[in-house]
Amino acid sequence: MPIRVRSLEVIDTSILSPHLKRITLHGKDLADFPTDAESGYVKALFHPQGLPVVDADTAKSAVKRSYTVRAFRAETRELDIDFVLHGDLGPASAWARAACVGDVLAIAGPGPTKLADADADWFAFFGDLSALPAIAVNLQRLPEDALGYAFLEVPSKDDCVDLEKPPGVRVEWIINAQPDIYSDELFQCLEKLQWLDGAPYIWVAGEFELMRSARKTLKSLKSAVHGKYVSSYWKIGATQEGLQKAKALEEVKSALRMS
Repeated sequence: MPIRVRSLEVIDTSILSPHLKRITLHGKDLADFPTDAESGYVKALFHPQGLPVVDADTAKSAVKRSYTVRAFRAETRELDIDFVLHGDLGPASAWARAACVGDVLAIAGPGPTKLADADADWFAFFGDLSALPAIAVNLQRLPEDALGYAFLEVPSKDDCVDLEKPPGVRVEWIINAQPDIYSDELFQCLEKLQWLDGAPYIWVAGEFELMRSARKTLKSLKSAVHGKYVSSYWKIGATQEGLQKAKALEEVKSALRMS
């Protein structure tokens, strides 16, 4: 089945923080984009030589990078994606840093949403800057009387952006000025989590080691939680392709441990 490629134009950009840039995309190809895709992901497509990717044929050889759907406005066919500015020379980060009105980006998707189950008794979110867009959508979607926590690791105080959330959800920021060196502080927040009454939904995403540690901890808490989402969005020292290989290997190891 051919890849469904949407060719979109940048119509606005804004710097949300030193390491986060919002890019608003528009185009007729968004006419059938799902209205309930926020918190899901799209694949941004980049040609290996830096040329635009605009159709299914060139998409086959494209470099693909996953990004959260931060917002979608069907009436105006506008899609917001928040790009983490790593400062590296990767195709996605380099494109996002230089992107301006009139530029073109091809995307595929969207994939499934990553929303916590609103029926949980309370909520706990854990994530670094790569997971911030998805956590932000989750916090917006929670019931107004929701209780819980959001622990967020960012590279600087200036990356502590305002978040729309229920008043009963407490946000705690962790500053890690060297995100390319793994810190277990975010995981320690999970380990030492102060439990509220009832069963929580626990949502964890970010660097590979956080995911791996969180899965081990939550496995022992299976009967105590309402539900969970645990995923790795990147891996220190690895490309996206390297991350996928590491995740696949981790799945094999997990299956062997259960057998």
